[in-house]
Amino acid sequence: MGQEISILQLIINASVVVQIVIGILVLFSIVSWGIIFTKWVTLGKVKFDTMSFLRQYKSANSISTLFTATSSKSTKNSVAALFYYGISEYNKLIKQGITDKNLMIANIERSLNSAMDAELDRYESRLSMLATFGSVSPYIGLLGTVWGIMHAFIGLGAAGQATLASVAPGIAEALVATAIGLFVAIPAYIFYNKFSGDVQSLSNKMNKFGDEFLNLINRKLSGSKEDEL
Repeated sequence: MGQEISILQLIINASVVVQIVIGILVLFSIVSWGIIFTKWVTLGKVKFDTMSFLRQYKSANSISTLFTATSSKSTKNSVAALFYYGISEYNKLIKQGITDKNLMIANIERSLNSAMDAELDRYESRLSMLATFGSVSPYIGLLGTVWGIMHAFIGLGAAGQATLASVAPGIAEALVATAIGLFVAIPAYIFYNKFSGDVQSLSNKMNKFGDEFLNLINRKLSGSKEDEL
């Protein structure tokens, strides 16, 4: 408890510039943890939905039944979104009377790529902010530290007497800025790497599913009958 009060007193007694630096770092920390919590929940749900849909897809007896079930859901994540837009594109082409196999495959592939890009953009949103906070926070904290130490030594020069008791508080309050900068940067980097790995894993699953889906459509178009799925 005494240590917490001491650190608080150091911040209160710090120079205005150091206090501004600490304020910026605290704001960074609040925003970072907001992003971390939101991404943890969002990506966790997406990963769960992805595995759930892949199990349904592999065990489905009817593509049309699975498409109907997928269409009824308000949110379609990851591979489910690819499946939905891929089948929708196929059905649209059939309704338009397009029968050229290569043209249909090319259109469906573009639809899958567009859906995958949209999904990845959604998953990657604000991750760059975590990377930025992780990169710049130590330097901002260091700026506050350098300024605080410089301010402390200028004060000592004016006083004309340098003792440990007179130097220590100024240096300590300056070092608080670096500590807070590291406090912001470390979790931001850790969770940025974790979420980037999650997004990459989802990207791999979507790419693999997209290839399997195109093979399914190719087999369908190679058959003797072309109906809506």
